Amino acid sequence: MRSGYRFLFILAALYLMAISCTSSRWVVTDENALNPNDEPTVVEENIVLLLENRPSYQNPQIVFQSYLTSDREYQEWLKMERTVQQYRPKWGFMFAGLAASAYAFAAANSSGISPAVSSDQRTVLNISAGLLAVVSVLNMKPTGEPIYTGENQLMRQSGYVIISDTTKADDVDIYNGFAVDLEIGYKDEIIYSEPNLDLSSGRLEINLSFVSDYVESQLDDADIIVLRMRYNGNILTEEVRIKDFLEPHILITSPIAVLRNTRQVTEQNIVTEVGQGSSLRLIHQDEEWYRVLFGGSEVFISTHSGEVEWRSSDRSGSSAITEFAEVPFGHIDVENSVPILKSNNPRDRAIILTNGFSGDFEPRQYLDRDHELFRFYMRSALQMNREQILTLEMDTLDHWKDELEQFAFSDSVSALHVYLSGYGYQTENREIGLHYVDRDSSFNTLSDYLFGIFEDINPESMFLYVDLEFSGNENERELGNGRSSSTLALFQTAGILLRKLPNSAIIFSNRPGQRSSVYASSGLENQRHHIFNYYLADAIKRRNVRIADIVRHLENNVDYTSRRYHDRPQEVIVFGNTTLYINQ
Repeated sequence: MRSGYRFLFILAALYLMAISCTSSRWVVTDENALNPNDEPTVVEENIVLLLENRPSYQNPQIVFQSYLTSDREYQEWLKMERTVQQYRPKWGFMFAGLAASAYAFAAANSSGISPAVSSDQRTVLNISAGLLAVVSVLNMKPTGEPIYTGENQLMRQSGYVIISDTTKADDVDIYNGFAVDLEIGYKDEIIYSEPNLDLSSGRLEINLSFVSDYVESQLDDADIIVLRMRYNGNILTEEVRIKDFLEPHILITSPIAVLRNTRQVTEQNIVTEVGQGSSLRLIHQDEEWYRVLFGGSEVFISTHSGEVEWRSSDRSGSSAITEFAEVPFGHIDVENSVPILKSNNPRDRAIILTNGFSGDFEPRQYLDRDHELFRFYMRSALQMNREQILTLEMDTLDHWKDELEQFAFSDSVSALHVYLSGYGYQTENREIGLHYVDRDSSFNTLSDYLFGIFEDINPESMFLYVDLEFSGNENERELGNGRSSSTLALFQTAGILLRKLPNSAIIFSNRPGQRSSVYASSGLENQRHHIFNYYLADAIKRRNVRIADIVRHLENNVDYTSRRYHDRPQEVIVFGNTTLYINQ
């Protein structure tokens, strides 16, 4: 009986131990852990350039930053951590084992099951009962998640790893031999190269605004420049779209450009005038017009007035727009205070003939104002009435011919003043032709029609002022005797008129191959007339009445002013009787 109690006591102790059993163990948490106390082995170090800022229109600089890249070798360790795990019995297994253990114990220590049990058998049964009891109680399963105690230990080395690290290198001077050779390519050509570039605080800054000097007027989205940098055996290539940092502008190349609010050439749609060198943001373009941005509004400008250039903000910002304020007629010095040089002669006549407003030619700047200035001097200085002055625009309707022929058969004429403006050309026969409406339909020469009309008018004296913009055959060749091909064309044309009307003076504002320029600079000075017309009026205002004196004033001032403002010659040439007086 005492043995039975002892057995029950042992079972109770085992049960209590089983239901409160916990154990701790070490588990692997990282097979490739690094020991923070280990010093790594430096395998390789290098300086590299990385793109930091891309260029834009507001800031056309592309920026590269230098970085130090390091490859270091570290030892890897097997990292383990201690955990605590709770267990509970496997109840079915435990009860079955305890029942078997109790049966073996009863068989060994009582006669109720087996009355004849030898001493050896009893010993075996007791041992078996004890083993069954222990196994049934200690065969448990874990319950819950293991609890990590945070107690770590590096057990053994598992291998090696190379780690790359990148840090800013603000001072690359400490790395001997570091130098950057730069090349910039555009359309398979190298447009810029520079060796041994300096870095400031580890930064390489390249202003790309200069690329505008190399790009074409028309760009598409695929046009790029390629930056290639060589340093320390490395090559860094970066492609940049040109449209990301350049925008199209119209650079005004003519002395004066008219901004209009529509695409038609009229006096009513003029917004303002801007001077040479001004730059306007281009919105759109076609064959005849640029649509540009001015003062927050979209306006139109003729394609003859400027050319497309690509600019960044730093360049376009440096180009101010020179705007000319509207000046009514009479406010320019030659437009007022004109002396009266003769009394009215009802037989005097004046004709203004022009092809400058028709055809596919660009209307000449201030041509209307030049005509008004000529009429003003005919009326004020020579005292002609309105009906004595005829203004004709040569067009395709030929109405102007009817008016001119009717004028030719009027009363006899004393002095005839003719101002001829517009566009002309030098013919193959070395004469001056006058474009009639456009380049494809023209008079053969001035003598074909106009000189015949002048002969029919048959004035006592004739003064012909020719201010033409020449086009076509303008090749300059020396022909001997100090003459050029262009001078010979003027000479032969004037000779035809002088044979018809010997008492005439013919003044050409320029010769073929030269320009009849406006009196305006890229700054703020703008006399709003062509140089020839301005000084012709200025000579008369100074009371020069003899043709020789007028021509001398023109020769002293026209060419000088053209060279000064436009850096090109404009030589005044006169033929005929220079002893004539305009006030007789």
